[in-house]
Order: sequence, then C-alpha cells, then structure tokens
Amino acid sequence: MPPSLRGRLTALFTKRPEPGRVKTRLLACLSPQEAAALAEAMLADGVERARAGPFRNVLVVAPEEAVEWARGRFPGLAVEPQVGPDLGARLAHFAARAFAELGARTLVLTGSDQPLVPLERLVEAHAALEAGADVVLGPDGGGGYYLIGLRAPRAELFTAVTMSSAGMAQATAELVQARGLALAWLAAHDDVDTPADLARLTAGLAAEPHRARHTRAYLVELARRRPAGS
Repeated sequence: MPPSLRGRLTALFTKRPEPGRVKTRLLACLSPQEAAALAEAMLADGVERARAGPFRNVLVVAPEEAVEWARGRFPGLAVEPQVGPDLGARLAHFAARAFAELGARTLVLTGSDQPLVPLERLVEAHAALEAGADVVLGPDGGGGYYLIGLRAPRAELFTAVTMSSAGMAQATAELVQARGLALAWLAAHDDVDTPADLARLTAGLAAEPHRARHTRAYLVELARRRPAGS
C-alpha cells in the first residue's frame, strides 16, 4: 500500500455470530440459528468489501474471547477485541487507540449489518476527512448511523450520545456542530435489524444480484429450505 494511504484506517465493529445473541429482532421471522448464519454472511460481505478498499482494515470483535475465532475465520485480517462496558465506551476506546497507537490519520468506523453499502461510501468517508471534515456521518433509516468517520478520537461523540437510539445521528450531528467542528454527510443506507429491513434487503439483492454475494447466497439457500409462504 502506498505510504500516502497507510494513514487511512477502516474498523469493522462486530459481534461473534452466536445463535440467540445477534440479530435478535429478526427472531420474529428467523430461528436463532438462521439469524446467526445471516449475521455471519453479512460480516463476510463487510470484510470482503473493506479488504478491496484503498486503506488498512481491522476487525474489532466482541466478546473478547472471539478474537481467536475471528482470526481463524478471516486469516490475515488484523483483529482487535472491543474494550469497554458498552458500545459507546468501546467505540471511544478503539478510536483513541487508533490515533495514538495504530497510526490512523483518518478513521472510519462501521458495522457488519449493512451488506448493500458500497465500497465507494467508505472511500468517500476517508476522502471527506482528508478534505477537511472533522466528522463524517452515514445515516441509516432508523435514525442512527451505519458509519462515522473521524480525524481525532472525539470520545464525547460516543459517550455523550445514547448509542443505538432513534435519534443517535441527529444528536451526534448537533454535538459536532456545538463543538464548532466540520461535519460531512454521506448517502443514507439501511441496517438489517428487523423483518421489514430483511424484506428490503432481499428485494435489493434481487435487483442487484452481483452485490453482497455471501448474504445473497445464504438468503437463496434459506428460501430453498423453507416451504412457500412460511
């Protein structure tokens, strides 16, 4: 990788896909095992997308003992544990480490349940930061965000805002503006959290079958296993 790009760091935050512990809002239409398998397929797509980008990547996993699983599942990918009592603390901790110890000049943090987010969005986030934005937000349809980009740790963006809330993106934007920081927005994309989200994802993959190959393959397999109308 050219030295000019080594300061770009993209971090994919995820949980080990264990039945009953991930995608629990999908249990209205999927079994715990199916929801976990879908989560793993979406994670594989997220890793594949990030590895194709002009930046360094790290997978940041929970729980801490999932690090060895992740290293075995994605050989050659840098893996770190999430550290902290809740998501906000974990994001803040990793952001501080990224700038202080991992050589980040621009940091993009994203999740593992947005298989239709294109690689171009991650590239745009780094480019916006390099162009002078202090913070970049990619909003989702539920009022949160699927991506946040930083040029400095900014712990308060994670610890002073309620994570995973319907107003998270707006509250973060207001805090950024109150600090006098430059904010850039990306195009909106949906997370996959609810049965309605899953239906939209299925329709999106039908329209663009070249996208998210792991997720699409699992959904095709799932449809074949299930009786029509179930």
